[in-house]
Amino acid sequence: MKNLKKCSFSLLELVVAIVIIGISVTSIPMFLNTVSNNFSTSSKESSFFNAYALLDLIQKENWDENNTKADNYYKVLTSINGDVALKCPRKGVLQLNNKSGAECATADNKTSHIGIDSGENDNDSTTFDDVDDFNGYSTTVGGYSLSISVFYITDNANNYNSKTIFFNQTNTPLSHDSNIKLINVAVNDSAGNLVARLKYFSSNIGMISIESRNE
Repeated sequence: MKNLKKCSFSLLELVVAIVIIGISVTSIPMFLNTVSNNFSTSSKESSFFNAYALLDLIQKENWDENNTKADNYYKVLTSINGDVALKCPRKGVLQLNNKSGAECATADNKTSHIGIDSGENDNDSTTFDDVDDFNGYSTTVGGYSLSISVFYITDNANNYNSKTIFFNQTNTPLSHDSNIKLINVAVNDSAGNLVARLKYFSSNIGMISIESRNE
């Protein structure tokens, strides 16, 4: 008759197995927390770059609606309530066949109101053609909301005759026009907490355009 040996765990092996399982179980919450934190950080970084990309698209638009009319894209518009030193006539050198540089626009070419204009849809950003059309626009990407506000701010400078000019910006919305618009992009999470805020100062300096020979 053959001897049958029954395989089984020793007490020591069982204790070691229990300890290993215990360590593994207690590590799971820490692992999940690390994964969650990494995902949260990644999502925040993604929301920041989405806001930066949106701001980059906005700043490429015309400064004002009146810059979109005829050949006004290269003109400096007249800001009625702007800093007196920036009103017409101002000094500037025209280049590129008088199609760029600083130029005081005629009385009909003044700065306009903030917001969308005739023929534009506030829910369709593809209809926007100047920076302040984006005022009040918002979108949600990856659980984060991107909200945009655009408004005129104080354009007083310390010394326009200096090579280095510092504007006395208050970042406070004005009730009238000026020569500087502030584009503000706020990033909020699903709970409404502010994650990031990006600001871009857009100035009344016209738009440079180089025409081809057949234009």
